[in-house]
Amino acid sequence: MGCFQTKGRERREDPRMARSITYITGSQLLSLKRRPNIAIVDVRDDERSYDAHIGGSLHYASDTFYEKIPNLIQSVKGKDTLVFHCALSQVRGPTCARRLADYLADMKDDVGIKNIMVLERGFNGWESSGKPVCLACLLPLFLIPIVNLIPILFDIIMARAIIFVYSHARVYGLFGWEYRKPERAGRDKHKCIIGLENTQHDSI
Repeated sequence: MGCFQTKGRERREDPRMARSITYITGSQLLSLKRRPNIAIVDVRDDERSYDAHIGGSLHYASDTFYEKIPNLIQSVKGKDTLVFHCALSQVRGPTCARRLADYLADMKDDVGIKNIMVLERGFNGWESSGKPVCLACLLPLFLIPIVNLIPILFDIIMARAIIFVYSHARVYGLFGWEYRKPERAGRDKHKCIIGLENTQHDSI
């Protein structure tokens, strides 16, 4: 195996020859994804930033994928199986998988990648079938409305404080009293200490 006869001479297959691209189902990947020799490569573009993703997957956007293939090879050292996917695994996922296969075929060195696969139905199929996804990337999106509400809440609190002071001043005015803003507790304590010292001095 691994060789064939040509005009009486034996020629071995080139281990760097173009690799075939195979497909894997979501159920198969779920049972294999925890193995240390498998890496999942998400080639979706901007939608990953506002959508969930498969936990532990690497992100290499399709629009810059070819330029970053050397970085990908460094990231998956020690892994022999790469599973690509995009949203539906119909265009971007298979295209990037083929680009990697062609790139490896042109390399002089064997980097250890033996299997290049594509996830059937992509991320959308994975998520719609109820398989686990990571939502950590969505946390900033939940914080944006809260951050935007902070100035509004501050304005409401300040407005209520002004109304409170104004209403109390009017109530005091009805009785002919003068409304004075309460002093800080620290100042009152300081005055009490001074008054106590004066009382002791007078008694002496």
